[in-house]
Amino acid sequence: MIKHNIFNYIILIITISSFLNSQTRIEKEPKSYFWGLIKIPYDNSSEKVPIYDRLFRNREFASPITYMPIEMRYGLGVTGKLTGSAAAPSAGDLDNWIWFDSEVTSLDQGIENIAGSSLDIDFGMINIPNLIMKTSWMNLMTGFNYRSSSIFSPKNIPNDWKEGTSLSEKMIQFKPDIKEYLITNSLQWQPYNSWYLNLRYSYGLAFSNFYYDEGIETMTESPSGSGTSMNIGFGFRYIIDPGKSNRFSIGFDLRHSYTKINKIDDPQNVTPVNRFDIANYGLYLTLSTFYGGKKTTGDEAKRIYYEKDYISAKRKFLEFINSYPNHSNKYRALKFIKMCNKRIPYQIMEEGLYFDDIGDTEKALDKYIKARARVITNDSLIVKSLNFRIDEIARKWINSAELLLDRGFYRDALSLVKKVSQFSEVDQKILDKFNSYVILEQGQKLQSILIFGKAMTKYSEALKLNSALESNIKALQYQAGIQLVELADKVKDFDEIILAIQSLEEASKLTSGIGQRNEQLIKDLKLKLNKYSKYKSKMIIDHEMSKARYVQAIARAPRLTIGMTLPLIEELLGKPHDKIVSNDLNQKEQLWIYFLKDKSLELSFKDFILFKVEEK
Repeated sequence: MIKHNIFNYIILIITISSFLNSQTRIEKEPKSYFWGLIKIPYDNSSEKVPIYDRLFRNREFASPITYMPIEMRYGLGVTGKLTGSAAAPSAGDLDNWIWFDSEVTSLDQGIENIAGSSLDIDFGMINIPNLIMKTSWMNLMTGFNYRSSSIFSPKNIPNDWKEGTSLSEKMIQFKPDIKEYLITNSLQWQPYNSWYLNLRYSYGLAFSNFYYDEGIETMTESPSGSGTSMNIGFGFRYIIDPGKSNRFSIGFDLRHSYTKINKIDDPQNVTPVNRFDIANYGLYLTLSTFYGGKKTTGDEAKRIYYEKDYISAKRKFLEFINSYPNHSNKYRALKFIKMCNKRIPYQIMEEGLYFDDIGDTEKALDKYIKARARVITNDSLIVKSLNFRIDEIARKWINSAELLLDRGFYRDALSLVKKVSQFSEVDQKILDKFNSYVILEQGQKLQSILIFGKAMTKYSEALKLNSALESNIKALQYQAGIQLVELADKVKDFDEIILAIQSLEEASKLTSGIGQRNEQLIKDLKLKLNKYSKYKSKMIIDHEMSKARYVQAIARAPRLTIGMTLPLIEELLGKPHDKIVSNDLNQKEQLWIYFLKDKSLELSFKDFILFKVEEK
């Protein structure tokens, strides 16, 4: 009773400690069951992971196991069939276990006579579905199997089994020593990283010697038998080093086999047995090594998806599809991509709201526009929300542009309105209004450097865009008239006369009058202009006459002909741009080169006489 209470206290303390420990690390570590073999992450993200996914799809995008070089099993089991009651089990000779040629005594075995061991080896196992179709929903491995089994403490055969045979004087025991050669198929399911379950089925041939000579402690070569064998097994594997390319696992298997030795080879006629069936049940320790089975970018993408980073998740899913185009769960990856496409706009909008909250409107706007561009479904809710936020920013920026306009920052105001027009509809009248102030400012700058004609053109353009500027422009035009009158009175050079006359005439148009003095000034300036025009005409005539005389001089000049001497060529064309002279001292052979506009002229001399002319 005391021991029972102590045990209860220990269990209670362990339970409370585990509960408190789990509360302190709820944000860090997943829930673990069965000594950490099963780990279910806490659902800390706002995107809830379905319980079915957490339990059965934890590794749905893992790469398949491609090759298993070897898997060895060694264990203990019982061979034969039990009968009797649970309190007094027996392993006697049943009708459907051993068959005889004649009536003989039954083989009265005890439980101790059917216990034995076996060595079971799979080798060269290949994932054939993955090899052929490049895909595998579960890891289906196919290879070869060798198994040998024997009994620890066999039963002596009855005397009437060996009566009248060459074995009558020997101590013979019935000890089926079986060797099997099978084709094996192994179905592996790995729901978690550190372990997997294994289901096996094998079928093949079996060979057996079943008489054991206790005197010489060896199996007799005759009699022997052969037949068929099948086995099934179910087991658990723990992966020792999940990080390596070739990984190792350790585990255990529950195994059942059924062997039919239905062909007895008895040339010496020493046994009445003509057939026997062996049913084996055992527990085996298993060691194996294999390649593949690791998690892929698809599994990483799924984790990121449930962390609500849909942009990164989509990128990872696409990377997974490119790396594993034939993966059996590719359709699931495509489904996740479709869900990412639907949720990415919401993620980007949330990022925009964050920038809005901290006052970074430009980044917020960029996020809203990107989010709106990524909406690929008829999701009117998010479209309306995004449009509302974008329009709100547009109104805010238009108001800011108005403030810049009032302060005289016309270019900045227009730039801001144009930026708004890139993402929101802006009335053309608003654009014209802000543009008119920029043009007005350009006219003012031209007027300030006394370029009045272009300034007046700018004022006219501004007025067409914005009639509200009429009073401002009239004031600037009146000011321009005053400046023009002052400018005309100071004219001295002929180049300034035309500008002065134009200035005064423009001033006369812009103002009601420029006064008698300025009217006389226009007449004087026009007289100066007339004299300048005559002077300019004379200069043009002289220039044209000079050109004509030059052409005539060229026409009278001697032509370039074969036979001309070096001095005549130099007098006619001048010195060459390049000259190539023969190496001898007399320099009788020379090449003169003149570079023209689009070509070159080459003159060849021999004995100082021109004998060839080439244009290149």
